Amino acid sequence: MNGKTNPAKHLILARTHRDRVKDGLTVIMKGEGVWVFDQDGKRYLDLEAGMTRPVHVGYGRKEIAQAAYDQLVKLCYFTPMEFANEPALQLAEVLSEIAPGKINQFFFVSSGSEAVESAIKMAKHYHHFKGDRKRYKIISRRGAYHGVTGGALNVLGVVLPMRQIMEPLAPGTVFAESPYCYRCPFHLTYPACDLLCARDIDRLIQFEDPTQISAFIGEPIQQGFGAYAPPKEYWKIVREICDRYGILLIIDEVICGFGRTGKWFGIDHYNIQPDIITMAKGISSGYVPLGGVGCTDNVMEPIEIFQHLHTYSNHPVACAAALKNLEIMKKENLIEHAREMGNYFLDGLRTLESHSIVGEVRCTGLWAGIEFTLDKKKKNPFPPQQVVRLTDRAKKKGLIIKTMGQALEFAPPLIIQKEEIDQAIRILDESITEEEKGL
Repeated sequence: MNGKTNPAKHLILARTHRDRVKDGLTVIMKGEGVWVFDQDGKRYLDLEAGMTRPVHVGYGRKEIAQAAYDQLVKLCYFTPMEFANEPALQLAEVLSEIAPGKINQFFFVSSGSEAVESAIKMAKHYHHFKGDRKRYKIISRRGAYHGVTGGALNVLGVVLPMRQIMEPLAPGTVFAESPYCYRCPFHLTYPACDLLCARDIDRLIQFEDPTQISAFIGEPIQQGFGAYAPPKEYWKIVREICDRYGILLIIDEVICGFGRTGKWFGIDHYNIQPDIITMAKGISSGYVPLGGVGCTDNVMEPIEIFQHLHTYSNHPVACAAALKNLEIMKKENLIEHAREMGNYFLDGLRTLESHSIVGEVRCTGLWAGIEFTLDKKKKNPFPPQQVVRLTDRAKKKGLIIKTMGQALEFAPPLIIQKEEIDQAIRILDESITEEEKGL
């Protein structure tokens, strides 16, 4: 297998234009630590933890493979209905100790999209069994990304073909504005804005009828704008509004959870209590497919039976791998390490602000973004195709990065070290310099 052949003759690749496949497909053959290797033996520094950001503990962890193997031999599968298995019980116990506040009951699925789907159904169950059967609407946000299954796609607030092709979608979702201060949708400036993006949610609820709203869903730090953290007051205001109208607050931790932001969960930065959280990715570091939903006792108390099922829910092998993954994270202090390396990474990224096309640099833990603009004062949008060109430049130099809107987004494995960050900053500097000259 070499770079000149097209090995994807029979394999469908998600969100990949066929022209890019024709240009030559990169086949990742193996990974070690924070590095991956292609079919030609070329080594890449993976600044995206597997592109969709799950590989928190890095590649090649034999102890996770061994834990999965041992469980496969012992019990590969049993139904999640009416029966439990030991790894799922243990994982729920471990998560109850680290999850935000009163979140202490868990249901495991296979992906982040399934987790969001399950959380929306759980909220509907809660209101149904309480007798509030009119509550069917979900509030999401413009710019939100919550997955691509049916219910998850309904709350997708990003203008993407994956949403547009599938329209019309089921009714029941309404969208609030996001706390995107760099290009505020209300054309205001923080803090003089008095957090209108949060306070305006009350007006939206009044318009939609509070008795019809089931839940508000949001990522604690948003993917859609490139690792964008809201002002510190934002989530407290949203929590107060939800409490005012009896609306459940679903916090989507699929990306932010398990150390990505320098804390166990992203919402831990904001000191509020969610009713439900979703999780995936870092829970197993991508070694096996796993997602989950966590909720408080208050949410589960009225629910007599959760009428929901995935064949691979509470999967014993996935839960066994996740247990070993979390054990590694604790033993190696990866939450603290992510916080320390995140600060170092941010210092490095700030050296790139001297470039004329770099509008804003941001970083929370080891989740960072560079927002690009054609004019720093006017904050004119940067052409998305040119942001993509930056990723191509970096890849040729041995660095894997990705775009997110008009930004580059970075989410390396949490085990990354200073010398690897220094190498990434150098390649980014070179790539941005080349793009500036091209302009």
